[in-house]
Amino acid sequence: MLKLQIANAQDRKEAQNRERRRQCELERRSRIFNARNRKIGVDLPFLERQVEEKRAERGELERKNLAFAQQMIKDSNLAVVLEAREREERRRIGVEIDEFRQKYQRKEDRREFDLNNPDALKMQLPPRKSDGEPVGLSSAQKFEGEDLEYEERKKIMAAQKNAWLEQQVQERKAAEEERKKAEAAYMMAIKARDARAGDLDKLERECRYRLGQANLRYNEALAAEKKQLEQIMKEQEEADNAAEMYNNLTSDMLTENPDVAKSALGNNRAIGFMYKGMNQEELKKFYAAQKEQMAAAKAKREAEEKMEAEWQALAKSIQREVARQDIEDQRKRREIARQLMEENQLLALQQKETEKYFKQVVYNNTPTDDYYSQFNTTTR
Repeated sequence: MLKLQIANAQDRKEAQNRERRRQCELERRSRIFNARNRKIGVDLPFLERQVEEKRAERGELERKNLAFAQQMIKDSNLAVVLEAREREERRRIGVEIDEFRQKYQRKEDRREFDLNNPDALKMQLPPRKSDGEPVGLSSAQKFEGEDLEYEERKKIMAAQKNAWLEQQVQERKAAEEERKKAEAAYMMAIKARDARAGDLDKLERECRYRLGQANLRYNEALAAEKKQLEQIMKEQEEADNAAEMYNNLTSDMLTENPDVAKSALGNNRAIGFMYKGMNQEELKKFYAAQKEQMAAAKAKREAEEKMEAEWQALAKSIQREVARQDIEDQRKRREIARQLMEENQLLALQQKETEKYFKQVVYNNTPTDDYYSQFNTTTR
């Protein structure tokens, strides 16, 4: 017989508790196994700032929508005003166009109005009375070669010709008189010019004569003055030469005065260009000082040679000591290298033994996947 289990209130309560614990475990696992939330946590200030930004963005959007609606209302009102202005402008332009047509585009001003003029017959001209009256080509009133005013025009032309001839005669007479007057004035000007030229030539010759006399007198005065100046300069030069010879003969240079070579800067100093040489006493002192300097130089040279020899000996001893120290250092380095090699060999042997132990004992027990899968499976 099949037994069916009937769930009572206690069973349902336990099932709800198990489901609640399972959900809690899942939520806890999602929180704990999430490394970011576990280590950092939820950034509550950032979320609040996002909420504030969303709220501010929503408020800004509402403000923009309101401003856009207000701008649309303004634009609509402006469009109505502009449309009214446009209608008024079109009406005004239409009125101006009508006025312009009435003033400047009348029917009477058209080119073809003569063909459509209802008063054309009333405005026709009568047959011509003279050649000056305007008539059309198709009027059959004026023909080629016809001249109704020939006789009158001939008389006018004859009178005009006589007037021209009379005018030419008068002009010729006036020109002849003007020519005669000009010739007379020209001859008078030539005569006056010749007379003036003669006077100027006479005056020029007289001026040249006077200028020559003045130049002659001036040159004579210059020659006399030059001769006198040369005589004075000659006498002065002779006096200067005599004074110079006397001064040279009585000067300290020719007399070889030793006192003139003394300098004002000290008794032991002399003026170079006046110095005549040393006396016997000064020469003796000079030679004695020279010998002393030679002896001092020789002693100094011997001392330097002795010092150089001592330095050479010291340098050789230092070189020998350095060579000995180098040999000793090389011997010590070889000893240290030998000891280091022995230690390295011992360490290598120990390392081999250690590796052998790890391979045979320590690394022999390798963990499987079951060992790692038992970790991190629950939150407890």
